[in-house]
Amino acid sequence: MVLKLLSKKHVENILKLLNEGEELYVQQINDEVKINKSNLSQLLQELQDNGFVSKRIDEDTAKNLPKSYFKLTEKGKRALKVYEMIEELN
Repeated sequence: MVLKLLSKKHVENILKLLNEGEELYVQQINDEVKINKSNLSQLLQELQDNGFVSKRIDEDTAKNLPKSYFKLTEKGKRALKVYEMIEELN
């Protein structure tokens, strides 16, 4: 299940992006990864469900629309090592 998730398109880019930033909201991630917002939301939910990212909702915004912020967890940082090992094998 975990390897299937990690092999999905864009997951590596999302995890690497979150590793570079402290905490990013969905639009910031989408600006870099450039995929359909629905697909991005689904991937982020799967990553959260599997413990690779954590989510924080900020309800205190100027437009009163909550923003969802995502951050890489320790498990997510360990998952990045899988991609490094694959690179070494190529």
